[in-house]
Amino acid sequence: MTATVDILSDEIKIKTVRVGSAESRPGEIVYGWFELAQLPTGHTERIPVIIAQGREPGPTFWFTANIHGNELTGMAAVHDIVRPALLENLRGTVVALPSLNPAGLRTNQRVPYFETQDPNRSFPGYNNPDTDPTTAERQKHPPSIYDEAMARLFECIRESADFLVDLHCYGLQAASFTIRDRVLYHDESDRAEAEELFRRMDELCGAFGLGVVNEAEARRYIDQKLHRSTSGAALNESRIPAITVELGLIGGVDPDALAAARTGMLNSLRWAGMLPGMVDKITSVPVPQPPFSTRRENSPRAQASGILRYHVRPGDMVSQGDIIATLTDIFGNPIAENSEIRAESDGWIISLSRGAICYQGQTITNMAVRDDNPMVEHFPA
Repeated sequence: MTATVDILSDEIKIKTVRVGSAESRPGEIVYGWFELAQLPTGHTERIPVIIAQGREPGPTFWFTANIHGNELTGMAAVHDIVRPALLENLRGTVVALPSLNPAGLRTNQRVPYFETQDPNRSFPGYNNPDTDPTTAERQKHPPSIYDEAMARLFECIRESADFLVDLHCYGLQAASFTIRDRVLYHDESDRAEAEELFRRMDELCGAFGLGVVNEAEARRYIDQKLHRSTSGAALNESRIPAITVELGLIGGVDPDALAAARTGMLNSLRWAGMLPGMVDKITSVPVPQPPFSTRRENSPRAQASGILRYHVRPGDMVSQGDIIATLTDIFGNPIAENSEIRAESDGWIISLSRGAICYQGQTITNMAVRDDNPMVEHFPA
């Protein structure tokens, strides 16, 4: 049974957590490695593991980061939070993996140099008969390095994690926010459990303290293999309350997003009953709170090519029809009827998608737009 703060008592023993070569010890921080793969040079690709365990029993909370190698702020947040000072009042265990993609980290690339697929689609999950390979195809094409390694790592998550937060970054000019996945179920008898899981995940989103954006609706969610992401697999494969947190820019550490991450991580531990105190408000980045649920959408698109000038920033609230950007020719003159690019929906700006140059048909922004789809759904047939 997954432990929750509601059922903790003095009679519960502190459990030992092992991940790779790291094994927890009460009142200590331990370091170790999880072996990812053997390289052609004879070296071993390894994932760093940090485990901090308090002297009192409590849940086990996982923080993972940097599964995309050029997304760096989450790694810095892990380094800042999982320090000796954390042990002073900690109940339970924190497992932190500052880099799930050390090869991508070394090269500052999203995907490791020995892979072609997104490593954040490598965790175990439901097979979609429309898009996933058949058994015969899998025999001809064995799992990739990351598929095999993440399957092994996922067993550690399944066995020990009560909660999980996966830390990412979003774009060159991007807001910080939390992604709330859909909770999917197979049989109607599982619906009540799925609704309770959503409630716990939604509480975790609120506790972290950033703006919340829903993941894609169920069919698109499965088609894009988002259920095989770190948090998607924890949530829908092992029924662990899990969220993805996006922390601003890629390619460097965003100081404001880092401050938000530190506050959010401590908030999450307080919410789980692992640290004393109340949750703190995040003030270093915008926290949009529209009066309706939102989901991500690439919108609007440019109707002509030209020189782009934005009139919004990440985190700004907009209404349908508001001018988001303008297009000019190389001389700075408006481009006929297509000079003004307007919001197609109410919502807020997640990221600015372009630099100064824009071509016809390209996305201008990624927006959080109204979402009326259910958050608890059947797995698509």
